[in-house]
Amino acid sequence: MSNQFLTIIAPVKDEQENIEWTVDRIEKTVTPNHEILIVYDSDKDKTLPVAKKIKKKNKRLRLIKNTKGYGVLNAIKTGINKSRGEIIVIIAVDRTDEPRTINKMYNKILMGYDVVSPTRYSMGGKVIGKNTIKSILSRLAGITTPFLLGIPTSDLTYSFKMFRKSVLNKIKIESMGGFEFAEELIIKSHFAGFKIIEVPTVWIDRKYGKSKFKLASWLPRYIYWYFWGISMRIKTLMINK
Repeated sequence: MSNQFLTIIAPVKDEQENIEWTVDRIEKTVTPNHEILIVYDSDKDKTLPVAKKIKKKNKRLRLIKNTKGYGVLNAIKTGINKSRGEIIVIIAVDRTDEPRTINKMYNKILMGYDVVSPTRYSMGGKVIGKNTIKSILSRLAGITTPFLLGIPTSDLTYSFKMFRKSVLNKIKIESMGGFEFAEELIIKSHFAGFKIIEVPTVWIDRKYGKSKFKLASWLPRYIYWYFWGISMRIKTLMINK
């Protein structure tokens, strides 16, 4: 399969301390031909002055205003809509996701896979930072996913994932909160018959800026999609019985 253009979607909110590092890291490590979409909600976002300076030197960078409503989920939807690539990856700009992993993900797509899910928990994966309720729940979901949902990933809830754009064009995002969209998409992709594989990655806890993750309000939505996946697995097993 020939090389395909890659869109890197990076939703931001006041990531002025992290955006330059992230773009620089991407440009130094990501080898496929690509564009970087910095998607923001407000013209007052503190990321913008720094991003505009970077854009003057980096023609791959595009600044995209979120047109679908406030919040990270709508920013990602806007990025997907504005993307030019045949392959799409969503990355956090808080230095937690490792851009070097994008090359491994991209190679799996070229091998014929439709979705690539980096994992922090299988062999070669690593978490650097403190254990939190969020990380414990994420690990628990990862351990049980292959058995209860039948999906070949040990890091179901991790938002750092790569998709063929054709997959995203066929699957409707119904999530209404935030990063649980990635869990929804990989579950729906699996039961739609798309090929999924995981690759190891290293995740480093945020050092600069404030986390945008809202565990209390988003957790019920993660749980919803997890049990939706279990119900789909049961239905599939009953049909094939």
